[in-house]
Amino acid sequence: MKQINLVLAVVGLGLSTWAHADEATQWHYSLGIHDFVVNDEHSHTFGGNASLIIEHRTPSAILLSAFLDAYVDVDIDKLDPDHIPLWFKSDYAAIGELYRSTPSLTFGWQVDLQGKRNTVSSVEKQLKFFPALTANYQSGQLLTQLKMGAGYYFLEIDDDVPKTFGYKRSDYGNSEFAYTVMGKMGGAITPTLSLHGAIQTWHDGNVWLEHQYRFELTYQNDFWVKGSQWALTAEHTQYHLDHYTKTEVGSPTEPILPWNDDTLLRLSLIVPW
Repeated sequence: MKQINLVLAVVGLGLSTWAHADEATQWHYSLGIHDFVVNDEHSHTFGGNASLIIEHRTPSAILLSAFLDAYVDVDIDKLDPDHIPLWFKSDYAAIGELYRSTPSLTFGWQVDLQGKRNTVSSVEKQLKFFPALTANYQSGQLLTQLKMGAGYYFLEIDDDVPKTFGYKRSDYGNSEFAYTVMGKMGGAITPTLSLHGAIQTWHDGNVWLEHQYRFELTYQNDFWVKGSQWALTAEHTQYHLDHYTKTEVGSPTEPILPWNDDTLLRLSLIVPW
């Protein structure tokens, strides 16, 4: 975990630098409501959320971004009997262009650092650090992207539910070198309405680790503050948890969790700051 803390420290230093940046830095915040669904258990956990969004374009045209999300759940169905109903997501990225083949087709690079903490679906900690190459195509209002990368994947399961099946502390974490592929498509439907969708998978070379499907519908408006927008998002994640199951003599035979997926539905108002 020392490597993780070092990466987060570097990101924090970068954010403090942005705080003193010029108009090339854009700040937004959002307020919203959400439903966190564990589909295998037909569970719905509602709540409210807030986000800080920062984007900065460097003089060399590199885009730096940070999305920091905090969620407060109204936890009533007790999937996790000891769940603290406050959890977090984060997404940092650095994006640059390598080569422009035509006005519509470009090739680039992207470095992503994504994290998740303390979800009601028993994700205690998750970190994904993936440098990648991208191919980007824009035709009119349509945008498409293919991204392929390799990096570090870490997932730790919360201990409350697994310990009821006989799992011990040493069984909860799993980290490995992995590969990722993502396809994304979207664009403007009208001057004020846009729709984007993405499918991404992570694989360790032998088995898949995670599949994620994301859709976002945004509506530009001047509600509350000029330039604000409504955003409706759906993010469905499937986790491959079979490699957590212990098959040795005397070890648990039950899966580490009785579910392996979750879906985040979110409606937010994003406001320039």
